[in-house]
Amino acid sequence: MSDAPFHVTFVCTGNSCRSPIGEALMKKALAEQKPDANVLIDSCGVSAHDGAPASKGALIAAEKRGASLDDFKSRLLTSHLAEQSDLLIVMEYAHYDYICEMFPQHSDKTRLLGQFLFPDGPLEIPDPVGADETFFESVTEMIARSIQNMLRDWKFISQRFYEFKRLSIAFGADHRGFKPKQQLLDRFKKAGYLTIDCGTKSEESCDHPDFAIHVGELVSLGRADRGVLVCGSGHGMIITANKAPGVRAILPLNPEHAKMSRLHNNANVIVFGADFTETGRIEEMIELWLKTEFLGGKYQRRINIISDYERGVGVD
Repeated sequence: MSDAPFHVTFVCTGNSCRSPIGEALMKKALAEQKPDANVLIDSCGVSAHDGAPASKGALIAAEKRGASLDDFKSRLLTSHLAEQSDLLIVMEYAHYDYICEMFPQHSDKTRLLGQFLFPDGPLEIPDPVGADETFFESVTEMIARSIQNMLRDWKFISQRFYEFKRLSIAFGADHRGFKPKQQLLDRFKKAGYLTIDCGTKSEESCDHPDFAIHVGELVSLGRADRGVLVCGSGHGMIITANKAPGVRAILPLNPEHAKMSRLHNNANVIVFGADFTETGRIEEMIELWLKTEFLGGKYQRRINIISDYERGVGVD
């Protein structure tokens, strides 16, 4: 673990409302909680103008909760600022998509603030610009509750983004994939990854969708960076996992095929058929898959088409 502080950055559009409110409330909450690690909190915006003050609505909302934005100045999110941060907390899918397109190397340390509101939702924190004080208050309440939930999960967050800075991987299998899954868990835990065992726990016959759903939800909600699933053929697992919002599950033919799924598709779940692929071969493909970074750019724009359809954006 570095001697540098745990650097958390809130990100919105103009860095005048939501992210300043998040910055102010997080600073206040941490000052009261006094975590073990030194934490640095700031904010920026994907289309902000440097040096602007927080909006009047944000100033009022923060002040109501005993936080201050009097000395706040807005900043544009740059590659340098993204590099400096250990954790980027965004308000909307559009902000996450922007980071994936422009700074894909930092996408794995980006999370939606609203993910911490699950299962009550919403996952996106709406923009209050131009809205009345009542709407500002409702948005501020969403941000405040999300931060409270983040702090309840602070140990895991600190481990993932500050202490170890290693990907978290959720593993799941049915009875036919149980033995390979156990070997994979042991292999990647020893390699330093944060591993989550989603079952099954034995070779007793079970229903594969239960475990694919569990892994898919963890990836969808940002609790896991990647998911690994194993059943007999792989077919049932991949069909199920891809039902979870934001999951892009693939069933690779070989290591190069697995690598391409990361480069061009930002695949976040990898699936195998234990009846067709030896465990050693599975390990080889997962290792390469985990080490391969998404290219972003035009490939993210193509993923956005899929994501917009999935979210019902632009669909009558």
